[in-house]
Amino acid sequence: MPNNKNILEVINLSKNFGGLAAVNDCSLKIKKKSITGVIGPNGSGKSTLFNLISGTIKPTSGKVIFNEENITGFPPHILFKKGILRTFQIPHEFTNLTVLENLMMVPPSQSGESLTNALFNRKKFLIEEEKIKKKAIEVLDFLNLIDLTNELAGNLSGGQKKLLELGRTMMTDSKVVLLDE
Repeated sequence: MPNNKNILEVINLSKNFGGLAAVNDCSLKIKKKSITGVIGPNGSGKSTLFNLISGTIKPTSGKVIFNEENITGFPPHILFKKGILRTFQIPHEFTNLTVLENLMMVPPSQSGESLTNALFNRKKFLIEEEKIKKKAIEVLDFLNLIDLTNELAGNLSGGQKKLLELGRTMMTDSKVVLLDE
């Protein structure tokens, strides 16, 4: 598959809050396997743009195309399953879970999420959980957070929380990751 194909297109996207245009007629194209930055001063609409792309809010007008599919207004959980993830300016860790648990809960469609599987297909559940744990430890090692594996996420510094949030994106088969500061 050629790398010059667009994975994400934003076409004339706008979001108005009353009389305020937070995003006004924004268009951009992102190629597969590329790194693209959105730069602007505070209040210029960068986070709002990410919220529009990730389905957190619905646009006033315009389109978001992902892998040639119009995903405009799709809810975040559907976009997550399609491979669009985002981080936030202020990290959203699960404060009462350990750093390892924060990573292990991310992969979608885990067999342990089903009570039937957890009770009656325990072997499958345990094998899957071990694979997820192995990957989580690899991510923690890569991010130099391995020494904090069993620390409660709420006890981390601001920078460590940002790394943990990045680590959560690494636990999935993401296609597009929107990193908000």
